[in-house]
Amino acid sequence: MDNFWILFLLFTAYSFLGWLCESIFCSIPAGKWINRGFLNGPFCPIYGVGGILVATLLSPFAHDLFLLYFAGVMITTAFEYVTGFALEKIFHTKYWDYSEHRFNFQGRICLDNSLLFGVMCVVGMKLIHPALLYLLQRIPGRALPLLAGAFILYFICDTLLTLRTVLQLNGKLRELQLILDEIKQRASAATSETIENLQAAFASLLDDDTREALKALFERKEKLEGVGKGVQRLIRAFPTMKSVPNNESLQRIRKAIAERTRRIKYK
Repeated sequence: MDNFWILFLLFTAYSFLGWLCESIFCSIPAGKWINRGFLNGPFCPIYGVGGILVATLLSPFAHDLFLLYFAGVMITTAFEYVTGFALEKIFHTKYWDYSEHRFNFQGRICLDNSLLFGVMCVVGMKLIHPALLYLLQRIPGRALPLLAGAFILYFICDTLLTLRTVLQLNGKLRELQLILDEIKQRASAATSETIENLQAAFASLLDDDTREALKALFERKEKLEGVGKGVQRLIRAFPTMKSVPNNESLQRIRKAIAERTRRIKYK
């Protein structure tokens, strides 16, 4: 049973290290701290699963640096592709998109990341994994289930909160998209870029019923574009995130968040 607890704590450690590396990697070019990851806390479970997968599958290649690197590139690239595909099908959202990178495939994987993941696999297998095992195996047997149990409880709570945030966001996107479509239909010539510009002209161009309907739609649109901290964190964590059915709505919410942030910054 101790092996199970150690395995789970390895998953936790890799989830944290993955979150830390990716957050730093994305924050440096942005010039500000970006809390990366699907969950609210400092953990990226995809790296936890990937770390366990790599440690298990790459053990036979640990003696050969070239094979270790090549196998690491292949395994992590396949894992990233499958994970991106699964998230897209489950949540109807593309959380990362490498379409602007050279040598990408369907925007889900790209050569730059794959080569970097290979380096991380070599470092992980040669340095990090042995060190983590050494430390975890020195935790007293009675403490292992308590420590692992605390992290299991944390992951359950954070996952449930994150799923609620995702469902809230998807609901807002669907409703906002319906409103945008109705506004454009009523305005006939309006586009998503010119909706606000046309709003002021509606009063003199439309009949009373249409004017009131459009006014109500604009008020509801502005309310939907205001989102809570959880949704804001999720959107900021994935700068290239795209909603498959309602991407126009997502980009409008992203723009509204950026505008509010600028207003607060320069007050």
